[in-house]
Amino acid sequence: MLLAQRDRTLKHWYLVILAMTIFGSQVSHSASFYEQLQAVELADAHVDALGQVEASGDIDRKVVCLRPMRKGLPNISAEEVGEQVRVHLYGHGGSGWTLLWGSVDKAVQLFKEKAVAHKFNELVPITIVGAGCMGKATALSLYHEGYRNIRIIAERDDSIASLNSTGYLAMVSLATENESEKKQAEQLAIDTLKGYQMVDKGTHPFINEGVHLIDVYSGLGKEGEDGPLETYTGIEPYAEAGLLPKPQDGVVKFSTGVSYPMRKFQTYFMDTRVLMKAFDRELKARNIPVIHETVGSLEDIKTYVVFNCSGLGAAKLNNDDKVYPNMGLLLELAHQPLKKLDYIIYTRYQPPGTAKRVGPMDKADIYFMPRSGGLLGATFVDHNDGSDKALNEKLFTRILRENKQFFGYPLD
Repeated sequence: MLLAQRDRTLKHWYLVILAMTIFGSQVSHSASFYEQLQAVELADAHVDALGQVEASGDIDRKVVCLRPMRKGLPNISAEEVGEQVRVHLYGHGGSGWTLLWGSVDKAVQLFKEKAVAHKFNELVPITIVGAGCMGKATALSLYHEGYRNIRIIAERDDSIASLNSTGYLAMVSLATENESEKKQAEQLAIDTLKGYQMVDKGTHPFINEGVHLIDVYSGLGKEGEDGPLETYTGIEPYAEAGLLPKPQDGVVKFSTGVSYPMRKFQTYFMDTRVLMKAFDRELKARNIPVIHETVGSLEDIKTYVVFNCSGLGAAKLNNDDKVYPNMGLLLELAHQPLKKLDYIIYTRYQPPGTAKRVGPMDKADIYFMPRSGGLLGATFVDHNDGSDKALNEKLFTRILRENKQFFGYPLD
């Protein structure tokens, strides 16, 4: 038995050394882990005769979504307009879920300070504009604080950014412009992390599902090499502060046979659709209505309190020229063995045999998330409203081709 155990151990480290040797001419790292992972199933994912991704087989649908980016920090502020108190809470880009609890707590605290000055009681009428994660979490937080006359108004609450979001807790999709803004955003993110830890432990006051720790793999390669390249994951600030585990370097081998030196982080995965359904259930239980109406102007809302959680709509509603769309594209998957795919890949990637990309890139080329049936993405195209269908199809094709190469499948 001891000999058999020794042989298994030797075989394990032989595979580690072999994998590192294969890539040793490119990258030299000490392996602290060796993991064999199920590959995303993409054998039945194809492009058609026009070179466009087919929504069939392993691809369920193609999704275009717009992040409500804001130059600088999100707008979290309170003001008085006559007798009305307006609290602004928008402009989080693709980090709405990452900054959720910290932002909502800050906005609610700003309101409570105004409420004391205005002598508002628990029945003061409150209108929340916007039914994304910010708007719904704000409504529930206000209810938890004792307020009982709350309504949400939004044009729609389906197919919105909060539902399409991938649920990756990381500081990767903001437009901060200096170190001070970055530090402020990181504090919101840290406060939000604490909220998700409560959700994960079942101690949050109103949401206790849809969140768990997950492994995140990024590349270790250098510019000009083939394969996954060294990547800023956005998890680094949490790990450096000791709030999440320190990353490890090692080797990942996928079930298709390809192996890569990679770095493993851990962060929280938020299943955004599960969370939004939980928000809806909790709102209904508290008799907080979601009214589907188009708000043309904040001046049209006559309640004493307005929370402006309008996302991209804030560009018009608050005359904020710092707000702009950032387009993301996702391929939602079908027929995936999700129980074996409980991991995230977030890495830049240099496909073999293609023109070398030089210099840093501001996006991850390989982005797999286990949300819903699994998804591939994502693009980060600033000041783009998604209306250029030819560009969208070109990017969808690139996403599929690069993911097939990364996970070890032949191209069409």
